[in-house]
Amino acid sequence: MKISLNWIKDYVNLDGIDIKELWYRFTMSTAEVEDVEFVGQDIQNVVVGKVISVVPHPESKKLKITQVDSGDGILQVVCGAPNVTEGILVPLAKIGGSVKKLPKLGKVKLVGVESYGMLCSAQELGISDDHSGLLILEGDYAPGTDIKSIIDIDDVIIEIDNKSLTNRPDLWGHYGIAREIAAIYGRELKPMQLDSLAGSEGKDKVDINVEDTEKCLRYSSIKIDGATNLQTSMNMKVRLFYCGMRPISPLVDLTNYLMLELGQPMHAFDSRQVESGIVVRSTKEPTLFKTLDGTERNLPEDVLLICNKERPVAIAGIMGGENSEVLEDTTSILLESATFDGPSIRKGSTKIGLRTEASARYEKCLDPNITVTAIQRFVKLLKDMNPNINFASALSDVYCQKLEPIDITITKPYIDRYIGNDLPQEKMVEILRSLEFKVDVEGDTFKIKVPTFRATKDITMKVDIIEEITRIYGYDNIVPQTLDIALKPLEYNEDRLLDHKIKELLSERFGASEVMSYIWYDNTYNAKMGIETNGQVKILNPQAQDANTLRESMVPCMLGFAEKNEKVYEEFSIFEIGSVFTAANPKEKCEQHKNVCILLGSKIKSEDELFYDLKGIMTYLAKTLKNITPEFTACTSAFNWVHPMKSVDISYNGKLMGYISVVHPSIKKNIGKKINVAVLEINRELLQAIDYASIKYKDLSKFPEVKLDYSFLVDNGVTFDKLVEDIRGFKSELLNSFEFVTIYTGKGLPEGKKSMTFRFVIGSNEKTLTSDEINGFAKSIIDYMAGLGYTLR
Repeated sequence: MKISLNWIKDYVNLDGIDIKELWYRFTMSTAEVEDVEFVGQDIQNVVVGKVISVVPHPESKKLKITQVDSGDGILQVVCGAPNVTEGILVPLAKIGGSVKKLPKLGKVKLVGVESYGMLCSAQELGISDDHSGLLILEGDYAPGTDIKSIIDIDDVIIEIDNKSLTNRPDLWGHYGIAREIAAIYGRELKPMQLDSLAGSEGKDKVDINVEDTEKCLRYSSIKIDGATNLQTSMNMKVRLFYCGMRPISPLVDLTNYLMLELGQPMHAFDSRQVESGIVVRSTKEPTLFKTLDGTERNLPEDVLLICNKERPVAIAGIMGGENSEVLEDTTSILLESATFDGPSIRKGSTKIGLRTEASARYEKCLDPNITVTAIQRFVKLLKDMNPNINFASALSDVYCQKLEPIDITITKPYIDRYIGNDLPQEKMVEILRSLEFKVDVEGDTFKIKVPTFRATKDITMKVDIIEEITRIYGYDNIVPQTLDIALKPLEYNEDRLLDHKIKELLSERFGASEVMSYIWYDNTYNAKMGIETNGQVKILNPQAQDANTLRESMVPCMLGFAEKNEKVYEEFSIFEIGSVFTAANPKEKCEQHKNVCILLGSKIKSEDELFYDLKGIMTYLAKTLKNITPEFTACTSAFNWVHPMKSVDISYNGKLMGYISVVHPSIKKNIGKKINVAVLEINRELLQAIDYASIKYKDLSKFPEVKLDYSFLVDNGVTFDKLVEDIRGFKSELLNSFEFVTIYTGKGLPEGKKSMTFRFVIGSNEKTLTSDEINGFAKSIIDYMAGLGYTLR
């Protein structure tokens, strides 16, 4: 949000205050200031010039030669603006002066004619984006008058982070910001000039019917006639432009000006379109409606509308309708100043896909007690434009849900205990009253009445009062004190510890990189890749229509990462621990749990090698984390990225935990023609629930062990589990253990065969093995395996 310092000065005297220090203190006490921009300082030596004569340029169809009274002489200026005519007053940049994007002006020749200055548009003064013609000055100004004495070009524009104002609807206007600054510096806040609405009493009221009293908290309106001969002042236009809004027309400019000043959105209807009165209701069915921007929108059910007795004329709190906008011939308006329920405006704005300056403020839960104040301020500014306007109705005010000030009682010792410092009682009361809190003091007890503009969602309890006092007093003015609290042992979160251990093992032991993905499917990407999903948990108001389903598997997201990495790396391994969501159908209760997903991609290793790498990773994780050995059985997963042959389920004690699979060829080809991809996905909560198996110890042999590696040729149809089971059938007193080492499926193997390497550890507790005993064991295991059809490679 952009704030004009000139605007702030209307309500607070800032004399003697360093501007940069001011916004530092504002950041430290109230909200984050992101940027401070000094505007207008590049506009120099620009004065009021009166065009005395205009003649065509002899060598150019577009240019004209003008004689301009600069106040200290007549200057010849060549100008190409289409609206230059005799007698007008315009900004004149003299020799040596500067305008926007032109640092210093000098005498120039334009198509052979000398020009001694420049006649300026509003864009060249930096006060508008309008470059269609010269800025014609309305008023009786003497030539040579400094342009900055009649237009507030010099200003300081402050950009405040919107997120830091989310809980402060009172700060979404200049008057609220001025109130904060006045409190910070202990200065007076000047009252806002309002109209009493005298002359409206006794007239008929506009017929207002609020049907949806849950979404419309208050609706105030008044009808005004004689809205003719209006003109937005130049300084009002400049303030609107500096704060990011484009001047449109006097009545629209006034509503925007009030919104930026008071934080209260307003709307002016052409009275001819709402003669029958106003009805505030919600849509019962989808409705087509064309908004002010000319877009026809399909409004879903339960969106709040402003209607006349026949049809909608505005989407409440978001945007008016094209059928009720103020036109050039509009002389009578119905002025709306209302308060709508913040969450309902947010939901409606999201459903429609339309967010405006008005909806951004309504979402913050505005104070309904300022609607009439906004009307009084609007009328005051309107009368400044035309004192002859008159009221065509009395004030209509339908207050559906009255907001009362909040009462909070707190004691000084309670405040001191929280702050850790003994602040003077008088200072506490001064701070609270400067923020417009009403405070009654009884001894060391404060009975505080919170103003309604702070009571919608901000100040609700004692600690909020303490925060108000400390932030205005200054956090850096509070002397730090050591807390006197009891120390308690840290309670470990077992889930987080397991997550951390898994991440540590995967990154340090296996060199995998952690990735982070969204918890919903990207339906467009999945369709492109041929990935089929059956998620039953839908998002009612998704930010994008292609992201409306919460994921039941993490693999599609991981495949998206694989496609990106395939373009850069020959090999990569990535993992994520994240949430997945399941439900039997869209109407059933949703269940959420965490999964661990690991993906290996390689242009070097075969699919089988990646598959067995993942089996090794899973075995290592299970052994390290729970001291168990998982079971691998035929895969039962129905996901279409699971390979029909090269996949297994992961179980323990009969409970299915997840699966390992090479990615199905139909999907793999969409990731990359040369890449092989395998995935592992397990339920992290089921892994967490497994009890750690006790460790059985045995005495270490005093004698050395011998490790023998043998590679056996195995038919491709033989599973890993079958091979391990066969090896376990071999009995020998010398065999202490065996483990899988690697698999090879490349060149040099007989057709239909794969090479699988196992390491056998042999030894004796009684002696060192002799060469004959080692050779005897080797012959025995080789003969045993050959008898089962596994020949030594």
